[in-house]
Amino acid sequence: MKRTNLKRFQRPQSSPRGSAVAPRVSSPLRALGTAWLAATMGVVLLLGMSAGPLVTPTNADEGDAGLFPSLSLGRYGESDPGSFGQQDPATAKASLHSIADHPDSVVIAVDVTLQSPWHIYSLTQPTGGPLPTKLSLVDAESLEIVGDWRSDSVPKRSVSQEFGGITIEEHDGNVQFFALAKIQDADLTAESLPEIQVEINALTCLTGGACQPFDETLTATFTGQAAPELQAAALAKTSAQATANQVTAAEVEKVDTSEMKLFQEDDYAIEWRAYVTPPTLSPGQQGKLVFTAIPVGEYHTYPGVAGDDPLSTNFAIEDKAGLRIAAPTTDAEIIKEEPIPGLVNQFHHGEVTWTMPIEVPADAQSGEQTIRGAIGYQACTSASCLVPKGLRFEAIVNVQPAGAPDSSDGANATEMKLVSAKFGEVKSLAGNTNWVDTIEPVAPPAPDSGADSNADTGVEATGPATVGQSDSEAGVSPIVVETSSGTSMTFPVILAFALLGGFILNFMPCVLPVVGLKVMSFVQQAGSDRRRAFLLNFSYASGIMAIFVLLAVLMVMFSMAWGEMFTHPEVRIAMIVLMFAMALSYFGVWELPAPGMASSKGAQDLQQREGYTGAFFKGMFATVLSTPCSGPFLGGIFALIGGKLPPLQSTIVILVVGIGMSVPYVIMGIWPRLMAWLPKPGPWMETFKEFLAFLFLATVAFFFYTFNDADKMWVFVALMGVWFGCWIIGKTPSWQSVQRRLIAWVSGIGVAVAISVLAFNYLGPVPADQQAQEELLAWEPYDEARLQELQAEGKTVLLDFTAKWCVNCIINLGVAIDTQPTADLVEELDAVAMYADWTDRSPEIKAKLDELQSKSIPLLAIYPGDNPTQPILLRDLVTQQNVLTALRQAGPSQSSGIANRKVSQPETLITR
Repeated sequence: MKRTNLKRFQRPQSSPRGSAVAPRVSSPLRALGTAWLAATMGVVLLLGMSAGPLVTPTNADEGDAGLFPSLSLGRYGESDPGSFGQQDPATAKASLHSIADHPDSVVIAVDVTLQSPWHIYSLTQPTGGPLPTKLSLVDAESLEIVGDWRSDSVPKRSVSQEFGGITIEEHDGNVQFFALAKIQDADLTAESLPEIQVEINALTCLTGGACQPFDETLTATFTGQAAPELQAAALAKTSAQATANQVTAAEVEKVDTSEMKLFQEDDYAIEWRAYVTPPTLSPGQQGKLVFTAIPVGEYHTYPGVAGDDPLSTNFAIEDKAGLRIAAPTTDAEIIKEEPIPGLVNQFHHGEVTWTMPIEVPADAQSGEQTIRGAIGYQACTSASCLVPKGLRFEAIVNVQPAGAPDSSDGANATEMKLVSAKFGEVKSLAGNTNWVDTIEPVAPPAPDSGADSNADTGVEATGPATVGQSDSEAGVSPIVVETSSGTSMTFPVILAFALLGGFILNFMPCVLPVVGLKVMSFVQQAGSDRRRAFLLNFSYASGIMAIFVLLAVLMVMFSMAWGEMFTHPEVRIAMIVLMFAMALSYFGVWELPAPGMASSKGAQDLQQREGYTGAFFKGMFATVLSTPCSGPFLGGIFALIGGKLPPLQSTIVILVVGIGMSVPYVIMGIWPRLMAWLPKPGPWMETFKEFLAFLFLATVAFFFYTFNDADKMWVFVALMGVWFGCWIIGKTPSWQSVQRRLIAWVSGIGVAVAISVLAFNYLGPVPADQQAQEELLAWEPYDEARLQELQAEGKTVLLDFTAKWCVNCIINLGVAIDTQPTADLVEELDAVAMYADWTDRSPEIKAKLDELQSKSIPLLAIYPGDNPTQPILLRDLVTQQNVLTALRQAGPSQSSGIANRKVSQPETLITR
């Protein structure tokens, strides 16, 4: 080696002893790295500034437009900034309308058009907050207002902290106020009425901004007969607090749900109750599908939508059975949080009930019609979220011909069938199915006051009390609780938070094991070739960006949420296997043949040099591991993607998060002196690698926790298979011939795959419907009161004491107890099968075992119907013939009860 080359690796005399020397990067490489950073951020900012209006307001149909500060440039985002503030925030006109068959009555309507982003407050705005809108007639002796002024739309409501928790009720866009008036002069008609003037006193405001009074006196002009919807709404007498199309909870027929079963997948933090009411409908009639989510503890749910929107409870209908179904609505409060100003997180706290109106068309077929659909949901707290879940439902509606007698036997509701479903399938169904119908709800009958409710007007309230609105708009408007004051946020600020959030991802627990690997590579790079050190870090950063490009495609084009890939069990299995194999590698069980990831002392070349490919895939690996964690700032950032930000800006935000995560490594490559604080390579690295193995195992434990209880057994056995396979591979050192290593790898992988497949097939979860088919006996859980009740009825009872940790119990169940011969004989004897599950400690089961003088399980106790005081006991392993013989000896159930219940010395049937 030439002397000039040796000088490159000589330690300067002034360097501190024991520290790694950070070589200087040549000017071309430093310029290249700096240019990469500047060009990347420049392109992102240029695209962001040219992407048009920064953030579009939320769709008004979602019920929250105009309520909150939209993430926009405000007046600078208008198409004509110069015109902002120069045009009136609102315009209004008044009109008179006649009513068919009611010549003595008219409808007075005031139509208000509001410029975006202005709003006006409701007629029923509570006191203590902004001024409510008021309308009145000016010196109109020929007309008298009957009832109250009303609006054709439900105001959007929020709870304002600025006004001390007062509910704020707002209208935006177009709103019509109307009232029913009676003509006071019998000689006048709607056409001949003198000039009528209407005064409106209101307050128009910008969300989070200035307000302007809106006081005008309007002249009402006659425009002919009112539209049918307006006539019906005006004639439908409602209270002053109700709007024309409002359906309150008090108007919904009360349904007794105390006896309805709750659906819960394993021990998930949300329970569900669902029913259809009424269960019997005729053509033209309407009913409701009702769904109630009951979170456990501090968990909450997201607002319901008819689609695949992220951070939502997703409703989808797969088969409408020829009926018409509207979107889900609720009157539950929506809590709004802003972890970062302008980034809104909305959710329901506590129990939430959604209703989906249904209507039977005139041409609907008679008979039982089954509506099939699905719901995707997720339980979250303020700090974390559980894996999203899905369920499928079946609702049976009995359609009978008009005029036919009611066949519902007095029941006003029928429970739905709920079963578990894969969240990914539900999300896809919700996004690809257009099922929402527009239903105009029939107005509820006016309260019976013992007299004609409209005697003062001489008209009857008939027809629907809506004014051209779909049912999704017609329900009670959700209350949105603001937990922080609203502010606007520009797109560059969003990018700044995205950059910071990406940087923080490097320190999240999910990523720490791989970051530890990168720290080791920094140590190895210190004192090495400058160009190589820079390119290794650049490769690592490129691996990070490659995954973020893929995530941008998935999140923007396919509406996939951050971390949603982990809702697929296949992804979690792949990750837990990879992490476990990595841990075994760093414990020295086997050797991972990847530059920069090798761990054993025998692979010195691999250990000392990190390859470009290894660095690239290490960056990808770190990014994939980061997706279960959102980290500070990113929760609100990702909430904007897929709904509130346009696609181009959403893509830019995701890429900036990736840049934030990769920037530290590029900077390390540009300025390697930043690695000078690291100690020089030595024996400590071996200890550090073993410590990293424990971090990998901690990640394995985290992923293992995410599996359902029914999956954990086979996943655990699969990991044991992976361990065995890695051990087989590790028995062949890396210095052996290629043929020997290939045989070891094929054998190890084959054994691991075989064990995993067998574990899944024989220890994996059984679907509920398949489990019901496989369980031949109709089992009841053991309960002493229920046992005594059955014995009092003279029933022969088969009681199986079992536990999941009892191998012999499981063998008995499959070989001799839950079999077709046993099920046939139990049915013949009219016996009842009960099981006492002793998997977890139960004092009640322990007392029962002591009563039967047994200190162990398995134990099968058969209580004869005619003599329950002398149970027949079968202990330990039994055969099919033992069980059948004991059942025949016990005999059939008796028609009359047995009074004596006290158990005497049990008669034991000895098995051999």
